[in-house]
Amino acid sequence: MSTPEVPLPVSLQQRLISANVGSSMLFNFLMGIYTMTYGGTVYLYVIKKPANTNSRIVLALISALYILCFADFVVNWYFLIWSVVTNGESRASIFLATVSGTQWLFILNNCLFYSLFMTADGLLIWRCYHVWGRSIKSIVLPVFLYIAELALFVTETALSGLLGPDASDAQAALGNNISSALVFVSLGTTVSTTFLIGYRVHTASRLNVLHRRQAFNYVINMIVESAAAYTVVLLLWAIIIIIPSTSFIQSPFSEADLYIQVVLGIVAGMAPTVLVARIALKNSGGGGPSHVASAQISALDFYSSHGTRQETDASERITYETSDATEELKNNYNVTPMLG
Repeated sequence: MSTPEVPLPVSLQQRLISANVGSSMLFNFLMGIYTMTYGGTVYLYVIKKPANTNSRIVLALISALYILCFADFVVNWYFLIWSVVTNGESRASIFLATVSGTQWLFILNNCLFYSLFMTADGLLIWRCYHVWGRSIKSIVLPVFLYIAELALFVTETALSGLLGPDASDAQAALGNNISSALVFVSLGTTVSTTFLIGYRVHTASRLNVLHRRQAFNYVINMIVESAAAYTVVLLLWAIIIIIPSTSFIQSPFSEADLYIQVVLGIVAGMAPTVLVARIALKNSGGGGPSHVASAQISALDFYSSHGTRQETDASERITYETSDATEELKNNYNVTPMLG
């Protein structure tokens, strides 16, 4: 963020200090909601679902997302105390601390923030890989975008360390360009992977009878809704940061940027967690038709793109009411059908 050398009006100083405090309070509120959501999801996953490799990986990834988001929250909270309390001699000192900060906080915040993108996209690609029967070909595009995202992440982190928060106008513009590229690549990764998962679910649903097709449609809705929230906020932030005036503190976009980053960080971690929780809730349903649908969602019987579905008679059909439906699919069809 570029700071002009001429004295700034008091109203602008008050606006930026208010945006810093307000975004921190918003972060505090949303982090409370995220903590309750994460705790409930872990409970459902540990208590309700059988332990296996897939469930452990999913649990580890959503836990990594929560830890990264919580660490970013701690850094944000420390920065608020440092800028308002430690440097609280006057409004001017608080303002200078708010717009300047310290280099190590700047680097750490960027590293944690962009790590959320990397982890969320990695979880989505892992799901896509398993939904497509562990087909490497199906994730070539998402993996390519993910590698580009990783390269931009490393570049952004290194640039943050070299330039720091007191960058010149040209340096700030360069940093914004790299951030914009990273965000748009992450957006491409999310959209392409979500499309591949949704297409695979839709294709599988066409091979099933009507009552089972409804369960697959429910899965598509869950996936799209989860990705949509993250994608919309990510797109909004991408639009904000490509506006040249955002790098100048006189611009109202610089204030909006503080709030959007807070929301984006929470949504990046919370959206995959909510999807996992919804699948776990559906899987833990009671008996009857709803339980049948639950087990269908749990199994998500996708078949490998290298093979065909085996036809069975009524006596050999998979009994989805049993708790080992997923294991039976693995044995009969040699696929890994887990999604959440």
